[in-house]
Amino acid sequence: MKLDRIAIACRRISGWSGTTTTVLEHSRRLSARGADVHVFGREIDARRIRDAGAQPHRLWTWPWSNARSRAAFAQGFARATGGRFDLVHGHGDLFAQDVLSLHNCVHATHEAIYGRPLPADSAVGRLHERQLRERRFRILIANSHLMQAEVAGRFGLPEGMIRVIYPGYDAQRFRALDRARLRGAARAGFGVGEDQVLLGVITSGDFAKRGVQPFLESLGRLSQAARAPIQVVIAGKESRMGPYRRLAAEAGLGDRVRFMPPVADVERLFHALDLYVHPAVYEEFGQSVQEALACGVPVLTGKSVGAAELLTGESLAWLMERPEVEILAAHLERLILDRALRERLAPLGPPAVEGNTWDANFAATLACYEELPARR
Repeated sequence: MKLDRIAIACRRISGWSGTTTTVLEHSRRLSARGADVHVFGREIDARRIRDAGAQPHRLWTWPWSNARSRAAFAQGFARATGGRFDLVHGHGDLFAQDVLSLHNCVHATHEAIYGRPLPADSAVGRLHERQLRERRFRILIANSHLMQAEVAGRFGLPEGMIRVIYPGYDAQRFRALDRARLRGAARAGFGVGEDQVLLGVITSGDFAKRGVQPFLESLGRLSQAARAPIQVVIAGKESRMGPYRRLAAEAGLGDRVRFMPPVADVERLFHALDLYVHPAVYEEFGQSVQEALACGVPVLTGKSVGAAELLTGESLAWLMERPEVEILAAHLERLILDRALRERLAPLGPPAVEGNTWDANFAATLACYEELPARR
C-alpha cells in the first residue's frame, strides 16, 4: 500500500499515557521513512508532535466527554482530511479508519469494576459498538490476546481482522543494567532504607480500574512482620483522592503510603521499588507491568491484565485469578517476607519483554499497513 501521506487521530495526545507514547513513537519512525505524517487531536502536545517529525492539527469539539463531543471530533476529522491520505490510523475516536488501535475495552472494564453491564448511554460504549459491530476499519490492532478474545467474543469479529501487537517500551530508559546506578538515589528521595521493602503501584490514572482499593485493603490484612518493613508509593492521576487516603489510614499505614502524580522520569521510580504491584480488575495491557519487568523489578499482577501474558517461569505461580483482597494479601505477605523469592523473580523480567521494543512494535504495525490493498 502507498504510504506517502498518513493521518493519525486520537482525541487526547498529551501527558504520559501509553496511547500518547504510541502515537509519538509511530510518528517518529514513519517520518524517518519519508512519510508525510499528520496527527489530529482535540487535546494535543504540538511541540512533542513536531519533535516527532509530524504536523499537529487541533480539532475543536466541546470539552465534555459525551456522545456529541465524540461525534463532533469524528466528523471534524472527516471534514479536515477529506480522503486526502493514503492511510488513516485511528486510536479509538473515529467513525472510519484503515487501521484501528483500540486501547480500551470499556464494556469488559465496567463489568469487572461494577459487576453490571455498561450503561447504554455511555458515549465511549456507543462509539465502540458502532466501530466494532459495523466493522469501520480494515485491520484492528489489539494490544494483548486478552483484548483479542474480548472484542472477538463480544462483537463477533472474525480472527482475520485482528492482529495482536504488544505495545513497545523504550529499551534505553527501562533496563535492569541501570538499577544499581539509580536505585540508591531514588530510594533516598523517598526516605527508604535498604532494610525496608518499597511497594509501588504506577499508573497514568483511574485508580478504580487499577485496583488501588483492594491493594490498600490488602495491606491492612498483612501480619505485623510483613507490615513492619514496608513503604508504599502510588503514582497516577486521580480526581478523588480522599477515599484512597482514608483506606491507607485505615490500614494503619497512612504515614507510609505516598501518593504522587504521574512523573516523566518514571524509570527512576521503578528502580527504587522492591516489588511492583498491578492488581487491575481489568487491564487491556498494562504498560507499567512491562516497564517494571524491563527494569528487573518483580511483579505481582493478575490474569485479567494483558501484560501478564509476558510472564514466564516461576513468575507464573504468582499470577492471581482476580485481585481479591485475601488472595492479594497472601501473595504480598510471602513476597514481602521472602527476599530470596524476589531475587529469583527479578531476572525473569528483562528476557520476557526484550522482544517488545518500540522498533519491534513499529515493524509489526508497518506490516499491517503494508498488507492493506490501496484504496480504490
